[in-house]
Amino acid sequence: MSESTSSTTRRTTWGRTRFGSGRLPALAVATPIGLVMAVAEALLFARFVGGPLPAPLLATIFSACVLVPNVLLVWALIIDRTTLSGALERPEESVESQWYDEAARGAFHDTIAITGLALTFLAITGTHIDGVLALTGVLILAFLSTSIRYTVARSRGRA
Repeated sequence: MSESTSSTTRRTTWGRTRFGSGRLPALAVATPIGLVMAVAEALLFARFVGGPLPAPLLATIFSACVLVPNVLLVWALIIDRTTLSGALERPEESVESQWYDEAARGAFHDTIAITGLALTFLAITGTHIDGVLALTGVLILAFLSTSIRYTVARSRGRA
């Protein structure tokens, strides 16, 4: 009885996933699923997008390019975090998580304030800008504000 309990709580580098009533290595499950996804994506790409290369060669190259990201995506979706060596028990309570939460809250307020000021300026001056350009600016603003606030919180060591 204690052997089965210790095997379910054993931590490994790549982790395990619950499969039925047992546990399997996560990569053993993620690899074939990622391979099927890569082949399906490559066939769709070769069929509908095409390119200067013959379709079989194009599909082979495309599937080789997306294989690893697909496997990692499936792995991230199926992994049982409690089986990963070095994983925190409660990551939401980590100092880094608190720094991020603080940075995101501040960046949200920065984004609203600066976007409001920019909108007021554009309305008063009658300037028209492209929507894609405006939304790109908002995303860059939010990213920079979050990054700067996170770096400041980390350098101060506040939690």
